[in-house]
Amino acid sequence: MIKALLFDFDGTLSNREENAYAVYREYLRPYFSDLDEVSYEAVLQDMLYYDCNGSIDLKLRLAPLRAKYGDALPEDFEEKFIPLYGNNMYRHTYLREETIEVLESLYGKYKLAIISNGDSFSQHSKIAHVGIEKYFDEVVVSGDLGIHKPDERIFFLTAEKLGVKCEECIVVGDVFSKDILGAVRSSMIPVWMCKNEDTPAYGYKGYRIKDLCQLYDILAELD
Repeated sequence: MIKALLFDFDGTLSNREENAYAVYREYLRPYFSDLDEVSYEAVLQDMLYYDCNGSIDLKLRLAPLRAKYGDALPEDFEEKFIPLYGNNMYRHTYLREETIEVLESLYGKYKLAIISNGDSFSQHSKIAHVGIEKYFDEVVVSGDLGIHKPDERIFFLTAEKLGVKCEECIVVGDVFSKDILGAVRSSMIPVWMCKNEDTPAYGYKGYRIKDLCQLYDILAELD
C-alpha cells in the first residue's frame, strides 16, 4: 500500500525549462546588447540546449556558451554570472500548470515530501517563492545535508522522517540518474517525469508520466 509520495522539485513540480529560460533571458542580455531579438533568441535556444535540464554543474553548462560566443563574453563572465544565477533563480520559478491541483488532491491522503538537490538558499527560496510548503510533511534539500540524490541515504532519511517504509513510497522525478536511480536503489517505486514518453530507456520498466495528473491512475493501480 502506498503511504507517501516523494517529489523532486525542479522539472517535476516546477517548470524548470521555463524558469531557466527566464533567468538566461534576463541576465545574459547585457552581454549581447548589440544583437536583435531573433539573434539573441538564437543564443538563448543554444543555452537551453547546453542547460541539460540543470542536471550538470552550471560552470559546465556555460562552457559551450563560452566556446561559441566567447568574443561577446568578458574574462570574468563565469565569475560574475554563476552567483547571479544562483541568487536570482528563485525569482523566476514557476510551477507546472497542474501542480497545485495534484497537490490539493493528494494532501491529507498521503504523506508528501520534496527531495531536492541543490544549495540550501536556492532550493528553499524557490519552494517558498511558489508557496507550496503547506502541502508537504517534509522538505529535504541536499545542501542542508551534504548528501545528494541518487545517494540512497537521502531517500532513507526522508522515509524515516515521514514514518513510512521505503516500499510504501513513490518517488516522482525527471532526472533519471538522480531521481529514478535513487528510487530504485532505495527500494521505492519510481515514476519518471519524462517529457517524451518514447525516450529510449530499455533498462527501465517502471512508470513514466509527462503530466502529474497521470499519478492518479498509478495510485489507483497500486492501491
